[in-house]
Amino acid sequence: MNSGLAVFLWTFRRKWKGLSIFIASVGLLILVIINVYPEFSELRGKAIAKALGGDIEISLTRNEEATGEYTLSWSKFGGADGYVVVKSDTDIPLSLIKGMDVSGVNFRVLGFLPSDGTVSIHTFDATSTSANFTVPEKVSGKESAPVYFCVVAFTGSVANAKIQGASDTVNTRQPVAKGAYDKLMKHPLMKTFIGDLGVDMYSVKGFMSFELFSSLTLFIIIYFLLQYGGAFSSEMENRTIDLILSTPLSRRRLFVSRYLSWLTMNLIVMASWTFFMHAGVVSIGKSAEAPLADIARTTFLFLPFALTVQGFCMLASVAANDSRKAYGITFGVYYGMYFLRIISVLSERLSFLRYFTIFQYWDYNSVFVDGVVRWGGILLLTLLSIGLFVAGLVVFEKKDLAL
Repeated sequence: MNSGLAVFLWTFRRKWKGLSIFIASVGLLILVIINVYPEFSELRGKAIAKALGGDIEISLTRNEEATGEYTLSWSKFGGADGYVVVKSDTDIPLSLIKGMDVSGVNFRVLGFLPSDGTVSIHTFDATSTSANFTVPEKVSGKESAPVYFCVVAFTGSVANAKIQGASDTVNTRQPVAKGAYDKLMKHPLMKTFIGDLGVDMYSVKGFMSFELFSSLTLFIIIYFLLQYGGAFSSEMENRTIDLILSTPLSRRRLFVSRYLSWLTMNLIVMASWTFFMHAGVVSIGKSAEAPLADIARTTFLFLPFALTVQGFCMLASVAANDSRKAYGITFGVYYGMYFLRIISVLSERLSFLRYFTIFQYWDYNSVFVDGVVRWGGILLLTLLSIGLFVAGLVVFEKKDLAL
């Protein structure tokens, strides 16, 4: 037991400096990226206004806490005495609204829209810049049709108003204008990063999911490949493994102790990511939109994925006598799976290839953005990590170290 603990502590002591540098650099990156979000989020209204010609910047955000509840936000229009929000089940003709210069804005707007009860008018004073609306997300078990919103700025009284500006139409299916950035997000290659789930990059969760969780997944894999890929093979290559095993320490205890030491370092990495992400959203005042519980759940559910990578690295390390071969195997398999993922996204005929990659079974978008955990994928990764651990242990115990 003491020898196993000694290996655990020795392994941790050898790696703690590199681990500290990795955590500090990633933590700094997290804080910098999150603090870019306030400027980035302002592009939402500006992109819509520029793309569709509206005078008022407008955005529509789905509230995660309440299913079917949306927040419509708009910018102030200079000189406006109030705003009228039009909610409709059909697209709202902005060009006709903007062309009006008549009194009775409520009735004139309704005159260009269906009169079957699908349109509602909501009036707000000049100090208002947002409003909440409830929209049914399903009708008879099916996804409901999009609901459209338009904001009109007026002067004078509501009964005798003149239109001074009108917003673009946004809807619950496409709340963001189709600018160049949004077209890029829909490109098939981008799905290799964000998956098949549509991510609203202008929400803090969508921004963090794409900018942070996708990047951190790549960082941790590369870090593991470099740290663990040649851990045992380099010692076998340098013959230092003989000195280690000349003690009463068994091969099994050596393997298990190192595995547990690296597992502990993985947990430290997950905890540090949780801390830095939470600190970042607190610093920009968005902790309510990205709660600590959601961040922690996502980072720690990443553990089965991380252990799968770690288990494969250790298996390759004990199977190969040459560290270069071990690194070649780990990097080759990793980039091979990544290539398969790209092919499965670009070709519908070859979409089945995604099931042969571990990326298919870790959907951080679903966990963090929608709050939905795909337990089937988590369970599969857990079983795979256990299988790789057992396989590495068996290979190491039967390995002929006299080669």
